[in-house]
Amino acid sequence: MLFLLSLACTKDGILGDDTAADKELLGILIAPESLIVPIGSTAQLRATGLYADRTSGDITQFVEWSASGGTVSVSNSLDAEGTVEGLSVGDTQIVASWQGIDSVPLNASVTSAELLGLTIEPKELDLALGDEVQLAAIAAYSDGNRADSSSQVRWLTDSGSIAQIAAGGVLLAAGEGSTNIRAEWEGMSTPDAPVTVVKSAQADLVVSKMSAVASSSEVTVTVTIENKGQKGASEFWVDVFLDPSGTPSVGELGDDFDLLSYVGPGKTIQANFVLSASAGQHTVAVLADSNDDVKESNESNNTFSGQVDAGALGPNLSISYFDYVADEYSIYYAVDVYNSGTETVDEFYIDLFVDSADKPTVGDVGDGFVLVESLEPGETTYADFLVEYGGCYPCWSHLYVDSDQYIDETDETDNYAGTLYVYNE
Repeated sequence: MLFLLSLACTKDGILGDDTAADKELLGILIAPESLIVPIGSTAQLRATGLYADRTSGDITQFVEWSASGGTVSVSNSLDAEGTVEGLSVGDTQIVASWQGIDSVPLNASVTSAELLGLTIEPKELDLALGDEVQLAAIAAYSDGNRADSSSQVRWLTDSGSIAQIAAGGVLLAAGEGSTNIRAEWEGMSTPDAPVTVVKSAQADLVVSKMSAVASSSEVTVTVTIENKGQKGASEFWVDVFLDPSGTPSVGELGDDFDLLSYVGPGKTIQANFVLSASAGQHTVAVLADSNDDVKESNESNNTFSGQVDAGALGPNLSISYFDYVADEYSIYYAVDVYNSGTETVDEFYIDLFVDSADKPTVGDVGDGFVLVESLEPGETTYADFLVEYGGCYPCWSHLYVDSDQYIDETDETDNYAGTLYVYNE
């Protein structure tokens, strides 16, 4: 699951309020990307402006906020811009508008469901002194839904001299050392997330994998970025280029791009892109950290390219999210599966293996499984598993999609996720 930072990050630095009105606005994004608000509770939205010069900035106070229906109210009052209150159970859409441009609508739900638990993303952080990272608190509800609740929770740190957290979950690496952070809300607390801050260390971003699936008019690109360095990398752009004239270089603007939040040392993060393309052979290139925002130990390994046939069709299932919430009684697993292919997938299983030291193989049946009847191209399905406590803390859990390989996919290597280390403090 990806999280777009709403900090005032730009390709040239911080974009101040005084310059926001002077730039050519291309689009508006709202964070979080989706929202669940309990009745009577509030949440804070943030609007980010995307500009023609490839900068972005916080424009929460400039936009006009509006919501369809009467399930929520969203404020335009001074010092309360973007504050949402849940009024009645139901779904609605929220839009931010400015300079004649409307944002991508945010889907918001007001719920009376019980809060099951909270998790933090990332689960651990390795930072250099002065780094800033946008944290995410993910809330899981009894009706199976979950959402980013970073603006609703209370953020806590065991040592403010090492890690300081502002409202909304922006963490500052303030001093050297190790500490723990957590989030609390509605009587629930996340497991502790360890934070280590060193005086100096470097990341090393590598495009470790790229898969591209094409139809006669589009190419869907899935990119995996690996951090082979000694510290986490945060707030960096990934650009995708269709038929570039040469190897993309720092500062070039891709045909599509995304701002990724954080990837720790030894970890990977995935991003998905959709490009318009005519029929025939195409070259697809990827450039990680395209604005050179991350100081890396090796700056020469941030590119990757490959060929794709825009006449090739097929489905492709990949796991975009696999996480859990645990207490002394049960483990709640949350799963997202994405179809990055060009054809609908019919009837496949999602298998959960709760406690196994070994990676499952083709044909293995999980401790729990869900049958998905169909999944359209470009869509995500959500699966949830509730496992009653059986004495397995810690547990080594795995997830396998289409474990019987009934579906003939364009990429059979991205149907597994694990090992997920489950513990309860």
